[in-house]
Amino acid sequence: MLAGSRPRILLTTEGTYPYVMGGVSSWCDLLVNGLDEFDWLVLPIVAPGKREPLYTLPPQAREVGRIEVWSEALPRGLRRAKTATDLPAVLVRHLIGWEGSAAALLDAFIACRRYPADVRRAFRSRQGWSAYLSALGDVLDERIPEAGTPPRMDLVEAAALYQTLYWVARTAAEPTPVCDLLHVTAAGWAAVPAVVHKALHGTPIVLTEHGVYLRESYLAAVRGGDTPGTRFANTRLARGLTRSAYAGADVICPVTDANAYWEMGLGIDPEKIRVLYNGLDQPDEPTASPGTKTVVSVGRIDPLKDIHTLLRVAADTLKLIPDAQFLHYGNVSPGEEAYGRSCLSLHRQLGLGDGFRFMGRTTDPNGAVRDADVVLMTSISEGLPMSILEAMGQGRPVVSTGVGGVPDVVTGCGVVTAPGDDHGLAMAVTMLLRNPELATRLGRRGHARLGRIFNKAACVDGYRELLGEMATHDR
Repeated sequence: MLAGSRPRILLTTEGTYPYVMGGVSSWCDLLVNGLDEFDWLVLPIVAPGKREPLYTLPPQAREVGRIEVWSEALPRGLRRAKTATDLPAVLVRHLIGWEGSAAALLDAFIACRRYPADVRRAFRSRQGWSAYLSALGDVLDERIPEAGTPPRMDLVEAAALYQTLYWVARTAAEPTPVCDLLHVTAAGWAAVPAVVHKALHGTPIVLTEHGVYLRESYLAAVRGGDTPGTRFANTRLARGLTRSAYAGADVICPVTDANAYWEMGLGIDPEKIRVLYNGLDQPDEPTASPGTKTVVSVGRIDPLKDIHTLLRVAADTLKLIPDAQFLHYGNVSPGEEAYGRSCLSLHRQLGLGDGFRFMGRTTDPNGAVRDADVVLMTSISEGLPMSILEAMGQGRPVVSTGVGGVPDVVTGCGVVTAPGDDHGLAMAVTMLLRNPELATRLGRRGHARLGRIFNKAACVDGYRELLGEMATHDR
């Protein structure tokens, strides 16, 4: 970093900021706007398609391109090495294999960056495909007690994994701009460009985990309807990407203590972990609840949000309080269109009608929860969800599953149940709708706790100290 210059932070995102609304995006927007002493370079990884940003970047931030996975665009760069057809085999051995080498994987990623034209050449070659099949066979023949026995994979599943590895390689090949610090927002695809940049330039990496990426991948696999071969490929890929991200990160910042314990369980040195809570603006005095028996939920329509349980909770509650109404704000996650259709189908099967309405995306989550008497969350995995903090900021009581850091935040100002406990969640919602005085007291407790602990100033100041220290490491 040049003396007197402003530190430059490359922020890599994955399916979130600035193109998708949600908790991670809100957190990114909070940092980018709140830390105006840095220059922010935003590099999002997104699905292909014409789209406009949903967040307006401030003057100190700019988008430095975007990585479109699964697009039809050709890779950038013309340099070729003499031989690179073993790339698919190297990736499957060290990303999917249980005991893959982080060093060998990083070398492969670096080769992708240095010779980007070789990526497509390798994956389109007969030699690349043959070497891949041989290496995949070795991985499927692994017999490691703690890993379980890999399933057989058919040719379609093998081809799908081959295509996914191609896009991992394309992501590694994408150029990254000169910067003083890399800030990665998920221990998955978003970490790939960062670990290559660090290897080439020595730039440090800060990794923030809102949820534990690997845990969420396991949960999604259990809940999904994929074949055993596809589940194996997806969870092993998530494990390989997570191991790469953890190995490359200099500091890992979970947003809750609960996630820190998970990370230590996955082998992270506790000295590398620094918990920094999410936070919101110091809340104004809350308005009174509307008294309309309205239950609001905010979150993308995704298996991890467990919208099926949300619908069953609504059905059970409406049997007891027929004039209650449920409003859910959030769009279907990219790639989860089948799950979105299943939610609509379950809505019809339960006969919910107008008692439960899908409201689509909201640009005003605070306004959405302000219209609630109770805020409900049914996720099976979270870090420290912004929707919970937004509910507390509006003085609304929360009923939630006890995932991630939720119990630490909600206990005493709401009700916490086990994930998937639709009966327990419905009884809690019913109790609060029938006891508005209790609901008000709990909501005000949450409001006071947010201002005391989970506030914007504490969150921004924590990152200001950390990022400032890391970005000026070479002065």
